[in-house]
Amino acid sequence: MAHAQAPLGRPLPPSPGKPGRPLWHWLVLAAITALGLLVVGAFAIVIGYQILNRGDPEDTVDDFYAALETGDCELYESATTATFREAFGLTSCADFEAAFSGGGTADYTVDDRVNRQGYAIFDVTESFTRDGRPVRSEVRFFVRRIDGQWDLDGLQPIEEGTPPIG
Repeated sequence: MAHAQAPLGRPLPPSPGKPGRPLWHWLVLAAITALGLLVVGAFAIVIGYQILNRGDPEDTVDDFYAALETGDCELYESATTATFREAFGLTSCADFEAAFSGGGTADYTVDDRVNRQGYAIFDVTESFTRDGRPVRSEVRFFVRRIDGQWDLDGLQPIEEGTPPIG
């Protein structure tokens, strides 16, 4: 098989076929691609912010104890659900302030924590003084995620023989 040699000193004639795309075509294509990448980047930032800014359900437990200690009704209401407040009969600030007007402190430690779908469950040991005597109790808190915020939805005393949450 023989190949034709290019003539010396003369350029090759243009090959037949499609003509090249004009410059404006490439500029429009680049602008559309850049816009698409910008939109995808914006969505990635929004989703990343929502994932990283979900809050910590343990802060709700801290807010609950801070509200009891200081008698701060607004903090109490922001840390609890309406269901929780109804269950304990503390549906208004007047009820809350009457129950916790003396303030008081409770030392507490979170002993165990389990995250479930939409819930975080905490086992807490609290120590406080009642009638001049030290009291130690164990409580299980159920913290629920509602509309992006963690709220205390229930609590139950941990009795002897109660299985661990894990």
